[in-house]
Amino acid sequence: MSIEQRQRRLLAFEGCYNARDLGGYHTRDGRETRWGAVVRADNLARLTPAGRRSLQEYGVRRVIDLRKPEELEMHPNPFAATGTHGVDFVNISLVDPAVTPSEAFTTLANDYKRIVDSFAPSIAEIMMSIARAPEGTVLIHCHAGKDRTGIISAMLLDLAGVPEDVIAADYALTAECNRKLEDDWLENGPGEREWRVQEQAKYVPHAYVMRELLDHVRQRYGGTEPYLLQAGVPETDIAQLRDRLL
Repeated sequence: MSIEQRQRRLLAFEGCYNARDLGGYHTRDGRETRWGAVVRADNLARLTPAGRRSLQEYGVRRVIDLRKPEELEMHPNPFAATGTHGVDFVNISLVDPAVTPSEAFTTLANDYKRIVDSFAPSIAEIMMSIARAPEGTVLIHCHAGKDRTGIISAMLLDLAGVPEDVIAADYALTAECNRKLEDDWLENGPGEREWRVQEQAKYVPHAYVMRELLDHVRQRYGGTEPYLLQAGVPETDIAQLRDRLL
């Protein structure tokens, strides 16, 4: 990634740390993902008034909040209330809060696999909401813009034909973007510092985590497109996703 592309990718939405455009990635067939089509971000509740204006000026016309209802209640989305902001708001929790994990956390990659295997209907709904969004930029986000947003972003890039290593590198960029937040939590978070160090190490977005997830989707489902078809996304919406992304 060139310095110019990197500077263009990282978006200065004041209050957000991990807002990035998914445009400018070359695909295996020689095409390129479209700038301004899909933006990934962290919690929009932290946006300042200037940050909200920057988001609107960037052309965002639909925000898809992947957080659970209780997260939304605790940290309200500034675009959830109707008003003159001109942004369509959708809340689709990627993780069903009524479903209790059947097994304890082992690795971040295994946690992602469990999400993909357990919540296919939610992923399908999210993808259809992106495909059917009004003209303009779609922004997807969760709390840190890493896990839930990372899974959806990776699947979108994979559907567009972006090479796996590039997708994994995009995912890993979150570690750099969120470094201030992570450092603050390490210094001031709950519990003993030693526990915080151990917890933080478990959730680092290394590139190999996303490569392992994509390999799982390929081995178990045949790839992202077969997975989405099986999950209930119509072929017309998959075509619309590619048209939006490329």
